Amino acid sequence: MNPNIRWFLRNNILDLLSLFSKPAKGIHILNGHMISKNDSHIEVFLNQLEELNKITTFIKIEDAVDLITQRKKVDDVLIAFSFDDGFEECATMIAPALEQFGTNGLFFINPNFVEGDEAYIKNFTDNIVLAPGKLPMRWDDIIKIRNAGHVIGAHTLDHFMINNNDLFELEHQIGDCKKIIEANLGEPCDYFAIPFGKLEHANPASLDLAEKYYKYVFTQSNYKSYFSYNGKAVNRRHFEPNWPVKHVKYFISHQKKY
Repeated sequence: MNPNIRWFLRNNILDLLSLFSKPAKGIHILNGHMISKNDSHIEVFLNQLEELNKITTFIKIEDAVDLITQRKKVDDVLIAFSFDDGFEECATMIAPALEQFGTNGLFFINPNFVEGDEAYIKNFTDNIVLAPGKLPMRWDDIIKIRNAGHVIGAHTLDHFMINNNDLFELEHQIGDCKKIIEANLGEPCDYFAIPFGKLEHANPASLDLAEKYYKYVFTQSNYKSYFSYNGKAVNRRHFEPNWPVKHVKYFISHQKKY
């Protein structure tokens, strides 16, 4: 199907579904990447946050993870935020926007992207994360948002597909990623997100290594459940800061279970 037709149909279906949905009580971790693929402006995210804040309560990511891992039941609609891949606008727009609403984000980074030269960045954005033209946060940016109260997590060195049986490469991508982040930030890195995010993008060997190195592992599947992989990974719900609020409202309308 033509991508434009698919986009048109998706938007119209979500417009209709959102008319009959309301946010479900519980803890929702929304996971995004960037404000826009082409022309990002902080006002886009600020407007979304303002509308979301009318119908939900924002909480810090550490508090959300704590509630989920303790399997707490809550009677409010609570939202926390995470962002994958570590694009420059996470530091210049997304983190500052969250701060204006008194909350923070968990930013999962790829150290080789952070430190990449022009050729590496182009290959990473064009061919791996499909976001041509985007630039990475550098370590100065990452330290700045960390100092402002945000949390930094690991996403492998190269956004590597960890559904892989090469234990040496898995150790390198998962374990060395943690070591590099900790060396640059001077503090433990406890959070890891599976690149590409779905159940099929990891396997038992990679999950065992992730559990070995990190306190918390995240995926982006099973949106009706707080956990995947027999409780080994915390689930997040995909969104992007330029989505209409009514669409986000639909995506957090499903009751989640432990």
